[in-house]
Amino acid sequence: MSSNKGKSLFIGSLCFMIFAVLRNIIPLSNMPFYILACVIFVVTALASYFFLVNHDHSRKNSLFQNILCFLPPLAIIIWMILFYINEPNAEHPLEIDQLIRRSFPLPVWIGLMILGTCICLFLFRTKAGNCNSVSKIRKYIRLVITVLLAIGTSIQFYAPNIFQDIQGGTYHSHAYTSSIINVCWLTPYSEDLESLYGHYAILYMPFLKLMHKFFTIDYLTGIFILCAILAGISVLLFAYVLNYFIKNDVIFYLALFGIGEYYFMLMQGGVYMQVHPHRMIFPILLTALAVYEQKKQRQYPVLAVLFITLSFVWSTEVGLVIMLAFSLLRWYQAVIDTTPFSVKKVLKFFPYLLLYTILPFALSYLIVNAYNLLAGGSILDFSEFMFPLISDRGYIDQIELPLPNAAHPWTASAILFLIFVCIALFALLWHNPEKKEKLSFFFFFGTMGLGLMLYYTNRAAEGSMFIVLFFLLILQALILQKSQDMYLIRKTSGESAFQQKDGILFLMLRIITTFILFAMAFDCIYSMPKAWKTSSETIWKRAELQEFADYLYDQVPPDAVSFGEGVPEIMSMIDRDTHLHTTEWSYLNMPLDTMERNYDRIKGSQWIFCSLYSLWYLQENYPGLVDNYELHEQFEYNGAEFGFFVKLDE
Repeated sequence: MSSNKGKSLFIGSLCFMIFAVLRNIIPLSNMPFYILACVIFVVTALASYFFLVNHDHSRKNSLFQNILCFLPPLAIIIWMILFYINEPNAEHPLEIDQLIRRSFPLPVWIGLMILGTCICLFLFRTKAGNCNSVSKIRKYIRLVITVLLAIGTSIQFYAPNIFQDIQGGTYHSHAYTSSIINVCWLTPYSEDLESLYGHYAILYMPFLKLMHKFFTIDYLTGIFILCAILAGISVLLFAYVLNYFIKNDVIFYLALFGIGEYYFMLMQGGVYMQVHPHRMIFPILLTALAVYEQKKQRQYPVLAVLFITLSFVWSTEVGLVIMLAFSLLRWYQAVIDTTPFSVKKVLKFFPYLLLYTILPFALSYLIVNAYNLLAGGSILDFSEFMFPLISDRGYIDQIELPLPNAAHPWTASAILFLIFVCIALFALLWHNPEKKEKLSFFFFFGTMGLGLMLYYTNRAAEGSMFIVLFFLLILQALILQKSQDMYLIRKTSGESAFQQKDGILFLMLRIITTFILFAMAFDCIYSMPKAWKTSSETIWKRAELQEFADYLYDQVPPDAVSFGEGVPEIMSMIDRDTHLHTTEWSYLNMPLDTMERNYDRIKGSQWIFCSLYSLWYLQENYPGLVDNYELHEQFEYNGAEFGFFVKLDE
């Protein structure tokens, strides 16, 4: 990276951070604020670069240039200190008792991290650390370790006992699984059966039907088997991408095990499927496809359109991000050359937009409506199809949470993505396409990451930040690999870091990035045993939940109208219908008009089985549902209470 580029990116980063600090006085909602911050970064970075390349700085004092190289690493270190201080006080923080860095006394933790960083830096100096290619035996070792980690990660997502989930219980699980079970019962989408996370249930349904028919696996258990498989596949895809770019084994393993900070340190005794695998599987799948195309030196547009179409069926907002990011990737690959940037190059974007955005959008609309018609429903109008992005109840605005201050990973992550986008833009706008294949991926990683972060910025819950985990780790590994390459060049030439262009900058980045990746990998390995133990004591206890469901089978008639949080899941375990297929009850999210229609459908039924919490929620808005009913029996399982009501004789 030239000094001009480094200075420009640093100026863009400073402007972004200053704008982020002013969050409380800028009257914008989270997403417009975030988008404007990104625009400010790009505009200031490009303007700075334009100014710098048009002024001769070759006679500047080299000492002054070296001092400037200290500023970005110093800013990173200051930010890391502020982050550590601010972490417990952030908006919607992670559980402090789950954080490994908080479980040790601060001097002990820092000492461990410094020791681990020093060991890694020593390994970088060894023969293995100096290798710029991966031998056959090392490839096999990478493969074995990756597969073992993928298996270890996937079993964390086998969580059929949703009532024992200590990360949120049925509150989160029901929000995700309810619509899948309803679609398995061939319920069409409608204004009374909407899904917050897209039409992913359509893709789950055929696999769950086959598992139910040939292996008698109930829908709830099947959902978590498939989630575990998807989680493992996503880890393998991530490793495939990482393996392509990272030749140094130490860097590869640091980044690979970095994923465990989320899967093992934080997700103990519970899962949050809404982030992973739901919002992470298709972005990494399309990234792996792009890498595969690069290796084969040919494009597979039909396969790309298929994957993008399925991604939009799967998740509306993530599908949109993938559509635009992949369209931009194809465009960038087509226009990055030595000719000046022009309007003609801009216009080349539209054919790719048509092929990779408009066409998949139309195909996904056909798929969803084909299912709806086959299930006995009607064609969805545009707003129903695009729910919740388009909603007459302003759902996106309702779920917004305050954005944390600037000493938070959201700012660092956005800046990292923006840096890689701008590096690609510098090459494009100043027609300097050295290593254009890598530049294309820089652009793709950056645009994909920035797009995915819209999910976090709207609902700034801490766990949602991990939606960009794969791409953050890839980019950090790329920085460390580049820093290691600079070190090897310096070692071969005998130059000092002060003599090498940007040598001080990359020397500092080498240390800082190693520290960060080692801390994440340490969290993973340290947390693994406890994570599996906690899961075995909670969410893996399927037999215990099955025993409760079997008891309900004997007590509740099959014709009872059943509803509420966790109820479709229990009914699916005993192969029973709820006779009321509706939007999930989690998050107190059900629209009042849907609730009113549900009230009318339930009232007058001979038998009612329901979650007492959901009954309270319904009767807060429409009282009197069970006035003419007797509570025949009340059930309790792990704190969740249910009631079986029998209609009184008139």
